Amino acid sequence: MRYAVIAMLMALVCFDLSLAQTRDQQRESLRGLQGAEVVIEDMKPDAQADGLSREAIRAAVELILRSHGIQILTRSESLKTPAAPYLYVRVSTSNHSSDVFAYAVTVAFMQKVSLVQSAQQMMSATTWEKGSVGTTGHSNVRQVINSVESKVKEFAADFLAVNPR
Repeated sequence: MRYAVIAMLMALVCFDLSLAQTRDQQRESLRGLQGAEVVIEDMKPDAQADGLSREAIRAAVELILRSHGIQILTRSESLKTPAAPYLYVRVSTSNHSSDVFAYAVTVAFMQKVSLVQSAQQMMSATTWEKGSVGTTGHSNVRQVINSVESKVKEFAADFLAVNPR
């Protein structure tokens, strides 16, 4: 029994170290960037009927980025930069009952990267990503926006850690 506990603790420590390395790599991928375009994915009509809108999410995301001094690029400005960076926000919802719906929030930073074996070949890839899931009442869509804001604040903190203003 004691050996099983020790093995589990060792596995958890190794898992935690690999997550730390991933967090550092994600943060480091943001170095040298000036800002990003903000892209908000379309949402299901039932989420919009509950009061959740792309516009509300965009306003929340852009307010956080601006308040942290991170430049918001237009689509054309983003495409003119070598990395073509954009912050992608997706909110997925699913009705479970007339009272409750489930949601998943993903905030991902996308930019152009090249392959090691073919440096001239460029493609867009996720280099930073955070997400969360939860449930809330149909009358409490603010909880979903709070979840988005939390992830965007994590992005802003990581962005500023490698790009001090």
